[in-house]
Order: sequence, then C-alpha cells, then structure tokens
Amino acid sequence: MKILELDLYTNNLEAVRLFYVSQLGLPLLARSASQLTVLVGYTRLTFRLVDQPVAPYHVAINVPRDSLDVLMYYYDLDYLPTHGHGKTIAYFPEWGAKACYFYDPCGNLLEFIARTDLNLDDPNLTLPELFQGVSEIGLPTQDVAYTTSEIQRRFQVEEFSKATPKSDFNALGDDNGLFILAQQGRNWLFSNTQARLNYCRVQFTNGVNEAVHELYSFEVNQLPIGYATGNYRRSTSDSGKAMASEPSPAKSITRSISDH
Repeated sequence: MKILELDLYTNNLEAVRLFYVSQLGLPLLARSASQLTVLVGYTRLTFRLVDQPVAPYHVAINVPRDSLDVLMYYYDLDYLPTHGHGKTIAYFPEWGAKACYFYDPCGNLLEFIARTDLNLDDPNLTLPELFQGVSEIGLPTQDVAYTTSEIQRRFQVEEFSKATPKSDFNALGDDNGLFILAQQGRNWLFSNTQARLNYCRVQFTNGVNEAVHELYSFEVNQLPIGYATGNYRRSTSDSGKAMASEPSPAKSITRSISDH
C-alpha cells in the first residue's frame, strides 16, 4: 500500500511552512491563503487552514534503514524519550523497524521510521530525499473493530502481517503504507497525546492492480466526524444516518499486540 496524497487540517499555515519547508527542507508544491502542499517522497502532503479546533494527527515517514541516525543528527528536533532515560530511538523487532518521535509546531506527533525489510538505501540521496513517503497515518476511532471491518470492506486492505490486532489498536496495510487504528482516548506511543477524532483524506494504492482509492476518515467511523465548511466533500444525510445507526459488524478483538 502506498499513500499518494494526505490532506490534514491546521490552524496555522505559516507555522506549517516554516517547519516542513524551511526546517525539514521539503519541496513546496503549492501555497495559497487557505492551503499548503509539500512533497514527502512520493506523498503529496496538504495542510488546509480551518478556524475550528484541530485534534493532533499522528504521521510516520519512511526513511532508508541505515539513515535514521544521520537524520536525527542533522535535524535538531526535540526527540521524545522511548525505551528509557536518554533513549530516543525505539526498536520494534516484530515489525523489523526502528523509529524516533517528535512534534511539529501544531502539536502533530511525527515519526521517522526505518524498516529493515524495505531496501530504500541509496548513497546518492540528499537529506530531504531520504524521506521516502508517508508510511503511516493514525486513524482514531470510536470502535477499532468497526473501522477495521469498514476499511477491509471498502478497500480490501488486509491487516498488517507483522502486527496482532487488539481491542484498542490495529494496523492495516504493509511496510510501505499503514492505517494505524487507535481507540479514541488512547495515548499515541511514547507520548501523552491522546488519539482524538479528526478529519483527513487519504488517497492510496493497494494490491497488485495498483488501483487508486480515496478514504475519508468520517466514512470509516461509526459516527460522521470532522465535517468541513467547504473544502471537502460531505457524506449525504442518508449515508450519515446509516453510519450513525449501523451496528458494528465485527466482534471486539482482544488478542495481544506489540503496540507501535
């Protein structure tokens, strides 16, 4: 699975520009008074300005497996403690990955993640080119089992083979791209930031036919959330009622997981 486009909300476009363009050095693709788009590897990341509260997002970026230390040295960011005092790299043996975590100025929890099963190494890459693409987007939900079922029904995205589902957490996709499902109110890993319902649009490919799909966060939750005031499409009133009243088709999943 590859995340080709990701649209998020923000209350501060100038802070977004200074961080993602000036500090991280990402190419600026488009800018207006109401939105800004940067290129993260193969992913077009767009922030749209809104005048309503915006819950923090969780976004991970794939980097080559041997570049994480270089990136952390070059980018002087406030990396979060992970596995103990002074440790800022988290290791996930089951996932074949290691990662670091930090915040952008808008309070979004970001992650650089290096996956050993992805051969992304290239000695000719510049620093901004080490960002291979957005590989994870957090999708807070009122019911993890329900959202899992909806994504699988609509888009045939399988559960991540390296993770085990849990009642408040699940991962769908593969090493290139993942939907990270978290129960509303659950803290994102290594942080005190709670997963809260928010709005996003994801355009992605999945499967051997590379068909392009589009996911809106409110469409895979039990209740419609995050309706826009003009920039995004809305579900119809009938579909909204169906989403609000339809019982969860999946049983609660309670197996253990190595939380990521």
